[in-house]
Amino acid sequence: MIKQKIFSTRFIYDRQILENPLALQIPLLQAKDTEVNVAFLTFKKQRKAVQIINMLSAGFSLYTVFNREKVSNGVYWGALGTSVLISGYLNIRSNQHLGKAIKRYNEVITDNKVGLVFDKSFNNQAIVGVGLVHSF
Repeated sequence: MIKQKIFSTRFIYDRQILENPLALQIPLLQAKDTEVNVAFLTFKKQRKAVQIINMLSAGFSLYTVFNREKVSNGVYWGALGTSVLISGYLNIRSNQHLGKAIKRYNEVITDNKVGLVFDKSFNNQAIVGVGLVHSF
């Protein structure tokens, strides 16, 4: 479950409040659903890309502070603006992928499930069983 606050997002799993979405990795990946896995791993990749972009822009800013005569104002603000736009876009997209993964995970764990089991008895006779799982 996702709980939106004004300046933060909290995730509730097993009646515990989690503030970091990466804490959901184990339950989401244990669902063994390809849609959940793809969406969550895309979220992780995009978050990693945002971190790299932010580190590069911070490094460029530090370089500019110490070497003001080598970097023009236009180049500095252009690079900084581009990094802000790209990281903002990737943050929005990664949060959409996380929401998609959580929504699909909730669908997977709460759906009614019907199962069919074939087995053999001790004297090699076929046994057919039907089971229904329903969340209450």
